[in-house]
Amino acid sequence: MMKKYLCLLPLLLLCLTANAQGSAIAAFNLKQAETLKFGMLALGIWALINILISSIKLTKSSRNKRFFFQMNIYWNIVNVIIAGGSLYYILSVDPGARTLPESVEFHFWTLKLLYLSIGLDLAFLMLAAYLKERSLSSPKAEQYLGYGQSITLQALFLLVLDITLVALLEGRADQLLPLIQG
Repeated sequence: MMKKYLCLLPLLLLCLTANAQGSAIAAFNLKQAETLKFGMLALGIWALINILISSIKLTKSSRNKRFFFQMNIYWNIVNVIIAGGSLYYILSVDPGARTLPESVEFHFWTLKLLYLSIGLDLAFLMLAAYLKERSLSSPKAEQYLGYGQSITLQALFLLVLDITLVALLEGRADQLLPLIQG
């Protein structure tokens, strides 16, 4: 009788291992979702504050400051759309339901997107420097200077946010390796 149940022991151990791996994947996915939610909330709050302050200041400013606040509003309308769409996705998908291959794919896709964003942040900083330089000899000096100052501020914020998110997500990537090898 005992031999009959002993043959079930490997099956039971396999089920327990699979369940533990599933729990580890779900925990990894939940932590990643929390990190991304934090990032998109930070972006959304930054954008809304910028839109509010810039809208108020725009009515009372002149010269290059007018263009600075104008660009802040334009830039942060895009940020609100990005943050809102990302938050909608993060909150509407159950991260605990992803399989290991889906988790690995989503993790590295997110990192690729963030590295692309870092590259864009650096390109925006170069554009801002170009606009500031161009403002020295252009009839649109006030506009170029204001836009360049705004883009510098926005790109620096995004660069810090993107690097922070990459650091947090890269720090968790080593948690995937044992699951893949397991």
